[in-house]
Amino acid sequence: DALPIFLEMAAKPELRVLHPLPRVDEIAANVDTTPYAAYFLQARNGVPVRMALLSLILGAEV
Repeated sequence: DALPIFLEMAAKPELRVLHPLPRVDEIAANVDTTPYAAYFLQARNGVPVRMALLSLILGAEV
């Protein structure tokens, strides 16, 4: 795929590719190994962020 080559050539260093996952064919698998792929970190942080937001919204005591 040409996307990782394009990213390396044209993207700013601070670019991050996000995706809510699961991905099907929207993003080439070889983007996973580039420094721009942030979707696994995004997915890993998703549950704790949602829990914190619900706690704040509902006024839960922690």
